[in-house]
Amino acid sequence: MDEKFLRKKSFALPKVNPFIHDLQLSMKDKLQILVMSFTLAPIRLFLIFILLIFAWLIAFISTLGLDIDSKKPVRSWRRLPILLLQPIMRAVFFCMGVIWIEQKGLPASRKEAFIYVIAPHSTFYDAVPCAIIATTVVAKQDLISAPFIGTLLKTLQPVLVVRHDPDSRKKTIQEIHRRASSQNEWPQIIVFPEGTCTNGKALITFKAGAFIPGVPVQPVLIRYPNYLDTFTWTMNGPGGLTLLWYSLCQFYIRFQVEFLPVYTPSDEEIDDPKLYAENVRFLMAQALNVPCTEHTFEDCRLMSQAKSKDLPMEAGLVEFSKLSKKLGIDINEMNEMLDEFALKSRSCKDGLMGIEEFAELLCLPITEPLKELFNLYDRDGSGKLDFREYVIGMSLLSHAAVTEKSIKIAFKVFDRNGDGTVTHDELDHVLKSVFGHDFETRNIYDKIDQENKGRITFDEFYAFVKKRPEYAKLFMTYADLEQDDMPQDKIHNITQRRASHALAGSSILSNVQYSNQGANAILKEKKDE
Repeated sequence: MDEKFLRKKSFALPKVNPFIHDLQLSMKDKLQILVMSFTLAPIRLFLIFILLIFAWLIAFISTLGLDIDSKKPVRSWRRLPILLLQPIMRAVFFCMGVIWIEQKGLPASRKEAFIYVIAPHSTFYDAVPCAIIATTVVAKQDLISAPFIGTLLKTLQPVLVVRHDPDSRKKTIQEIHRRASSQNEWPQIIVFPEGTCTNGKALITFKAGAFIPGVPVQPVLIRYPNYLDTFTWTMNGPGGLTLLWYSLCQFYIRFQVEFLPVYTPSDEEIDDPKLYAENVRFLMAQALNVPCTEHTFEDCRLMSQAKSKDLPMEAGLVEFSKLSKKLGIDINEMNEMLDEFALKSRSCKDGLMGIEEFAELLCLPITEPLKELFNLYDRDGSGKLDFREYVIGMSLLSHAAVTEKSIKIAFKVFDRNGDGTVTHDELDHVLKSVFGHDFETRNIYDKIDQENKGRITFDEFYAFVKKRPEYAKLFMTYADLEQDDMPQDKIHNITQRRASHALAGSSILSNVQYSNQGANAILKEKKDE
């Protein structure tokens, strides 16, 4: 592989940021909000409050003694109060400005499709379909304990999930599958497969949970063709209460819902839920005329972490699903990378890393080899690295296949007396042969010798080189040359050039280990000298 691989289009940053909502209010809009704040909006808010109190009383009565974990749907007298909640919730949305619902297509029956998948998910108004079709939902576990909302949710007998608990997700999927295959008259389930709110300008990665049961689903599209978007609630944008008040100050909110034909999965899709989810997402994106991106809820988590590290929120927007799939990085590794990136880039207001911070991160001086490596990380040629470029560069250039065998060979370069440990003097000898006698090596040594024993074992060296494989490639070049009894000045000159290639990724990207082929290449260069 070469530089073209690093910059190939599959890693291109999408043009759409689905987690930002930049609400621009004109003078006319501000004047309208001001007037409505003292006229229509308070009346609407009062009516909503009355309706919700009434709904809560009905929900409280219908859920008295109800076991939320019951494996059977509610029957008998409990059904009547629940049926009354549907028109009440429709009245609530009416007071919120949804005067009429523009509906296209018809909802499928339970026999046709047990699951409705709705997208895009962008606002609290997305719950309007619950007011026109009798369904339950997948909800967060902690909402059940909420004083007001929890009681309303109990009436729906929702499928509960703890978002950050993998075991809970598995149980949620099992429960959806159980209800879908049950002969009991469980209500159909509404699922928002994106798993978080976006601005609706793209469909982000669908979670596979709704598709694992392998049953037919009905895709449902939501559109808001309004002059002013006062309702889209994203990670980076106005808060929920602000949006609610702005929306109450509008004369009306146009809401469109379209029920697409039921999607029946093929045998291949039943066997591969992710393929099933992707195909449904692509179908819905085509109908909405929006692109698909590989963002997920994990991007939101990274954005929150970036904000907590005094970085711009956009720093955490990396298209986690794509990078995880292509680079094999999980969310914990990404969090560690973000912590590391933040330590060196937080001094910059834009959250970008320059060559100076990059050199400090690697504990290396700014040399030509380092500049070449930095240029490969710098995908857009801006002279600065954002976090996404940093992750891709670290993974493609630095986290290639470095075997234990190659690391053992590199360790022997430092262990000059063969006692199985490396002192600072031994490491200092090698690094100064590479970078010159002015290079300060104590910082690197202390990073490896974290227990300050004064000697580095192979296990400590192995852990460090696995985290910073750039050094392994550079050290292997030095080892091969030294074994050929080459003079120190020649070793320094050739190592500098070979380090340029190693750090720039020619050997790392190609996953070529320093075996006989690597040694022969170095010997040939030695003869050319």
